[in-house]
Amino acid sequence: MTGELDRSAMERARARSETMGKRVMVAGATGYLGKFAVKAFKQAGYQVRVLTRSKERLYDVGPFTAPALTDDDMDEVFVGEITQPETLAGLMDGVDLVFSCVGISRQRDGLTFEQVDYQCNKNLIELGESAGVSRFTYVSMQGAENIMDLAIVQAHEKVVAALQHASMEYRVVRPCGYFSDMGVLYDMARKGRVYLVGDGLNQMSPVHGQDLAEACVQISEGSELEVEVGGPETMTQREAAELAFDVAGKPVKLTIIPMWLARWLVKVIALMSTQFGDLAEFIVTAGEIDGVGPPHGAMTLRAYFEDMHSSQESL
Repeated sequence: MTGELDRSAMERARARSETMGKRVMVAGATGYLGKFAVKAFKQAGYQVRVLTRSKERLYDVGPFTAPALTDDDMDEVFVGEITQPETLAGLMDGVDLVFSCVGISRQRDGLTFEQVDYQCNKNLIELGESAGVSRFTYVSMQGAENIMDLAIVQAHEKVVAALQHASMEYRVVRPCGYFSDMGVLYDMARKGRVYLVGDGLNQMSPVHGQDLAEACVQISEGSELEVEVGGPETMTQREAAELAFDVAGKPVKLTIIPMWLARWLVKVIALMSTQFGDLAEFIVTAGEIDGVGPPHGAMTLRAYFEDMHSSQESL
């Protein structure tokens, strides 16, 4: 075991020496994964340039235990708007690697998946090509081929297709789900009731942001073009909800929303907002399909919920 640990340390040291001086541009740095990615690339020895439309948000604690960034985590901050390429002049100067986890999560600006998840990343691809960037790493999703009727999936895969036809090398990271999504379960459990779409028996292996970010760095430096990333555990949504109740110290109270009702609600939401209708359709679909991938990292869901519990108890 000692020999294996020593070799692993030597490999990390060698990889770090090879990345010293390389510059990565991180887009999506104020989101859950983005904050962890900034730290992971910096710790791996990269010079880190961060793209943001709000410098102040970089220094705020992010959602669902995402860390606040500090000046030590970043070498350069570039303020610009990805939807407006004219604000991005010089963004890619001297950049070796682009890392993008840009996408709609909880924005309320009315933009669609096509406008953000696809077009914003397409803008970055074109800027990278023009600047002679050598590699672009993009975070898509696992199992996309099974749900290509969804707008969010179509947008993600259009980005992958654009990368496949670009002049740069590319890498695609396909996570099976985020612990930030599980954080929503914990928030509901803490309030006393969890709502599940479908029977909650679909299998999943979500991954913590730090573990996923470290995997993203490794994938960016590796030779595989597309890599699925799961967390260290596989469980059902129902089991995850029951775990959230246990950590929150609350009795289990589950409300199951049948699929027929959930799909009707999606249609109602879509009439009021295309953006939230598309997002709701994705959430409903996620409630009936499995999302399991190769295990990465060490953070368990219980440990994550306990972190959330501790941080909220200290408020």
